[in-house]
Amino acid sequence: MIKIQLPLTPSSKKPRSHSVLKRAAHSTILPTTFPVTLNFEDYTPSTMRGKHILVLGATGRLGTQVVNQALEASYHVTALVRSDSNLPFTRYQLRNPNLVIRVGSVLSRNDLDKVMEGQDAVINCIGPRLFNNNDIDICSKSQQFIIDSMIHYGVKRLILVSLQGVGDSHTRINSMQKFFGRLFTGKILDDKELQENLVMKYSDQIDWTIVRPGRLSNGNLTNQWKLNDNFSYTKISRANVACFIMKELRSSAWLKHAITINS
Repeated sequence: MIKIQLPLTPSSKKPRSHSVLKRAAHSTILPTTFPVTLNFEDYTPSTMRGKHILVLGATGRLGTQVVNQALEASYHVTALVRSDSNLPFTRYQLRNPNLVIRVGSVLSRNDLDKVMEGQDAVINCIGPRLFNNNDIDICSKSQQFIIDSMIHYGVKRLILVSLQGVGDSHTRINSMQKFFGRLFTGKILDDKELQENLVMKYSDQIDWTIVRPGRLSNGNLTNQWKLNDNFSYTKISRANVACFIMKELRSSAWLKHAITINS
């Protein structure tokens, strides 16, 4: 297993002042909305719990957003990746001492054990690569290894990214969406269903939250979304989903819940 970490060089960026970060007062978050003003205190754990996170699926477009925002919030991030070629991170990020990248497989318990020890939470953004039938069941197959490794090292917190149309969210989309969803992503939905059921099976040992986003887009971070809304499978930016994940990591407001998120 390879550890990638470039030498740290001094940053020309001026540090944010403490007063700037505390300018916005902490506001109450309603279940279905998110305040427009970003409060950096919401990203910062009040204790060391939650400070070290393992991101799986970190090189995907959503996983990259999670890594970016976690580093901005001064989390210690470990990413387990299939390959160290064409990493979607900037040179500045690769120089960040808070980012450790290790090459390995989520289908290898040995590789997972090497990155799991010392973590406080796992954010699982794993998804199949399109048009690759070998990947079609990677979510459910890898989840058992992930859970076993978490339990072995006493890591309880898990945030899992799933899909709308899985579980009870299936009843809240219209018949046209059900038809096309089953037609184009039927096998992926089935695999995600197995993955979710597996996570819920370990509710007595894992503090899980399942996030089911709508159609993911490359839109900007707006800090606005709706949770558990009567939706029509609307788009939501990956930046906003990542932002919600980081907020949930901080607040644990949706423990043992599977929630939908839309813009």
